[in-house]
Amino acid sequence: MKLLPKATLIDVIRGKATLIGSRTDPNRPRGWVSPVEARALLGLEYGDLAEEEAAYLDADHSLSDQAATTARALLARLFSAGDPAVDLPRPTLVATPVDNITIEEALRRIVEPPPTHRARMVHFVHPHAVNLAATHPDFRTLLERADLILPDGIGLRFAAQILGVSLKHNINGTDLLPLLCEAARDNQLPLLLVGGAEGVAEDCAATLRNSFPGLDIPWTHHGFLNGDKSKDLAQRIAEHPGAIVLVGMGSPRQEQWSWDHLAPIPRITVVTVGGLFDFFSGRIPRAPLAWREAGFEWVWRLKQEPKRLAKRYIVGNPLFLSRALKQRMTQGKPKG
Repeated sequence: MKLLPKATLIDVIRGKATLIGSRTDPNRPRGWVSPVEARALLGLEYGDLAEEEAAYLDADHSLSDQAATTARALLARLFSAGDPAVDLPRPTLVATPVDNITIEEALRRIVEPPPTHRARMVHFVHPHAVNLAATHPDFRTLLERADLILPDGIGLRFAAQILGVSLKHNINGTDLLPLLCEAARDNQLPLLLVGGAEGVAEDCAATLRNSFPGLDIPWTHHGFLNGDKSKDLAQRIAEHPGAIVLVGMGSPRQEQWSWDHLAPIPRITVVTVGGLFDFFSGRIPRAPLAWREAGFEWVWRLKQEPKRLAKRYIVGNPLFLSRALKQRMTQGKPKG
């Protein structure tokens, strides 16, 4: 979403504008910040931001809430600061290309009829996956072969900013799944869930069935699979043409398993989703919206699973950004 120009601080001081006001509706008083500014700048455009902005402005808010809203907007501006960025359709970020598309376009491409001779392969990539691709050529090749590579998280957006590339949206699986469930239900496409510990995928499916009546989830399966079980499961999946198969095993295992066992199956769409089932099963709480708007969802996740994620975030995030800086210094800013 392109925001309207912000009011100046001088206008706010003089009483000609408000500190928090509209940057989506020209008919409303303009503000120095908008209550949805953080989400717009960070590419988290899930839902109707103009409608949510209006609802916020029509309600009363405490000084602490207004201060937090302002702080999140300023943090988002900081993340988005820099030279004017170039809009490329499939830029390479450190070690893998990503499809620079909107949330709506990603959803459309996932639910449209898949190829008749093979599976459509869709991967989300985040800093951890890109770090793996930088040191594992085979994994990088799998990502490059995918039909769709979606940029997931603030880290990818920050790296793009360093490289002088403008990413349209932050397309993460947790926010996209509700929209995908609606689209699957409306298009009568079955949804299959494979991955997680015993019972996690089924609990996730129960949540989704309850939230989206009419959604067809024929069955689920845990992610602990040997060779024979993988072959049997692939045969079961092949019995559901048109299905969208969500595979949650963590990178790089989920991508490798999907290419080994599901890629040859015609007329299905495979989407690798990492730990998505844990969130929707209720086993791991997701970061509150305020944390996500501030770009700190990774901090929340680290707080929830410090032993598992400490190396990934504390070591991996700086390593990823250093690789982005190196790419910028060696290759310069891309030309549009």
